[in-house]
Amino acid sequence: MEKYFLRPPTLQDRQAVFDLMIRCDIRDVGFPDSDIEDLDYDWNHIAPTLDAWLAFDGRGELRGYGAVLGWGEGRRLVIYDDPGTEQSDLFLGLLMLCEKRATSILIDLDDPQKTGIYTHVADNATYQKTVLEEAGYRIQKFIFNMHADLDRELLYVQVPEGILLRTAHTGEDDHAIHALVQEAFNWRERHPQPFDEWQQFMMRPDVYDSSLWFLAEKEGELIGTCLCTAYSDIGWIRQLAVKKPYRKQGIGRALLVHAFQAFRERGYTKAGLSVESENSRAYQFYEKAGMIRSVQLDEYVKTIQVPFTQKDDAS
Repeated sequence: MEKYFLRPPTLQDRQAVFDLMIRCDIRDVGFPDSDIEDLDYDWNHIAPTLDAWLAFDGRGELRGYGAVLGWGEGRRLVIYDDPGTEQSDLFLGLLMLCEKRATSILIDLDDPQKTGIYTHVADNATYQKTVLEEAGYRIQKFIFNMHADLDRELLYVQVPEGILLRTAHTGEDDHAIHALVQEAFNWRERHPQPFDEWQQFMMRPDVYDSSLWFLAEKEGELIGTCLCTAYSDIGWIRQLAVKKPYRKQGIGRALLVHAFQAFRERGYTKAGLSVESENSRAYQFYEKAGMIRSVQLDEYVKTIQVPFTQKDDAS
């Protein structure tokens, strides 16, 4: 890192950091794939002076950005190294800084359920993957970003008889939606996401829009959800779930197409979502609905050994 000057970011760096992210997106996946709303959210939920770094070259140009973010089972590292710096030690240096900070946070948390340091890189970023593997990270799973072109004619889908589609009522439907999502997503061993954590993630003020949260009901029972948000240039499906007894009846497809139509009415030409490679049924479902895989991210994880405190139950 001798070629770079490091300092924490400030609000004045916001646009420069986002421009760097877009340059890296174009190199790694071929098109812009970041949203400035997510960057704002990240900075509002970390201490930038402790949890993030900017790297400038000798001419004062921003060439790198790294940050340590909250993550369900530990901490997540985001690292961007500018095109043209691949042969330098910039990515490795930012990785080491972020990992050291993440380790310190996890030790302080003293939670045996939170011991992982995660990061995500494009599947074709071979030099980043090599650095991560040499640093002890291992691939845990693959994540596919899928897109649908909303300029094409959307197939009409008949809502199954007896099913009512409506939008969510904030404060009234929240707990029922959370319970349905946790049950529906329990397709493999996983820790259910607590309501407060889910609410903070899904209902963050900068992206939450109840008019884009679509619910399916049958005789007053909530049986399906399609929870969406509108970014600056794409409509995004965040969580689509149907109760197990009501699957394979066209409810999920009806909710998805309903979301596509709502996005198109708002002027969007593209819709997207993320799905884990392990969830092959969901991936095939979205393919049949006309979505195509546009990005593959490899999720790397490194588990740290934390000397957990033995808490006295009587205390």
